[in-house]
Order: sequence, then C-alpha cells, then structure tokens
Amino acid sequence: MKVLILGNSQDTGTFVAEEAKRQYRIREQLAAEFGEPVEIAVRNVWPSERMVNYVMRSVDEERPDLVYVNVTNYPYAYESLPLRVQRIFGKAGKPVGDAGMKLADSRRWSHNAAFRALRRFGQATIGGDTHFTPEQVIERYSELIRTLLRHEGTAVAVKGPMGKSRAATGRQRARAEAKRAKVHGALKSLCLQLHVYYAGSDTPAYVTSPPRKGTSVGDGLHSNAIGHQISAEDHFPLIRDAWREHVALSSPASAERARGS
Repeated sequence: MKVLILGNSQDTGTFVAEEAKRQYRIREQLAAEFGEPVEIAVRNVWPSERMVNYVMRSVDEERPDLVYVNVTNYPYAYESLPLRVQRIFGKAGKPVGDAGMKLADSRRWSHNAAFRALRRFGQATIGGDTHFTPEQVIERYSELIRTLLRHEGTAVAVKGPMGKSRAATGRQRARAEAKRAKVHGALKSLCLQLHVYYAGSDTPAYVTSPPRKGTSVGDGLHSNAIGHQISAEDHFPLIRDAWREHVALSSPASAERARGS
C-alpha cells in the first residue's frame, strides 16, 4: 500500500529529525492495522495556480494507492503583517514587506520570543493580509479533487481545515473562523456530491481539543517531535478509515479481510 500525503512544511521541513516526523508513525500504524508493508510519500502543497499540475506530476511519479489531501488554514487565514505592508504601500512597500518575510523565515528571528510577541502585537493592531482568499482555495482544491478522481484506481481522501490555531484576539478568531467555515462547508459539500471520503469539523479544533503546550519548536508554528507524534494520532484514523471505505467499495472480499486485520 502506498499513500501520498499532500501536506505542508511540517512534512517536508527540517524542524525536527527526519525519523521524528509524523508520516513515519502513520506508516507504522497503517502497516500494523492492515498487515502489509506501507510506503508513504509526502509533498508540500501550496494552493497556487500551479498546484494541480504539480500534484498530478507527483501522482504520476509516486503511483499511490491513496492520495490524502490535507487542507490547512494557513494559506487563507494566517494574517501576515509584511503582506499587509506590501498591499498598502504598493511598490514602495515591497522592500519592507520582503524584509519582513525574510525575518519571519529566519530561525534566528522567528524563534525569538520578543520577535514573536512583536509580530502578534502588529497582527492584532495593524492587521495582516492572507496569501489567498477562501474562494481561491475552494476553487483550486475543488479542481484538484476532481482531477484526482479522473486518475483511475487511485483512492482520494480529504481532510478539511480543522482550525487548530487559536488567534490572539476575538476579532482575529472570528475572521479566521468565518473563512475556515466557508472552506470547510464548500469542500464537505463537494466531497459528498462526488462520493469522496471527507473528514472535517463544524467546530474549530482549538475549542474541542485545545492546543497542548510544549508541542512546537521555537517559531511557535511548526511542531516538535512531541507535536508530530500527536499529529500522527490525529491523521492516522482518517487515512485508515478512508482506505477501509475504498476497499469496501472496491472489493467485498478485500473488505472482509481488512475488517479482520
């Protein structure tokens, strides 16, 4: 069994040791669950205009049995102060915005508590712009899901945005949740229409499962080894259930074996 996870920098970054990443724990759990070797490939997916072509090239390269589409909040809900500066000041603001982006990407600064506190203050007072709108994300992921379904023999599972991050102020949380609800509702409806496995939540995860302390690296955004372990426990049952559903629809005999394993 081979799974292609369409994830993010948590899966492909260098914030923890390679063997500590969540995909390896998921691989172990799937192998134990179904009694067969499991291979997992990961891709860092960004909902730009090039996303669908990039993913389909990856599908052709990896030839997975199941593609797990992990839709997160960050692209359309994270409010970036440098992006806001660029939008307000246009060309004049681009050097400042670019410099801000570089600082945010630098571990020297992004792992600095004072820098993070200043960033949170700026986001709460000045505000920020997002990389994409909910409408863009809905359009591009909808196109991706439809295109994946045309790849015969490949199962598709979609995890909608859960809303794990809790913004600092009530207004920020309200804005983020309104956007998340729009994306979640649209993808849930599409997957129901297309008979695609979908996992999502009408209530943000920070309400039902508040984030635990001590699960992120210094930037406060990426998971440490403990965070990856917890994340694996969140994702594994969704991939397991999606594969069971696919097997059940594909072969009654195989479904019986899967239930017994």
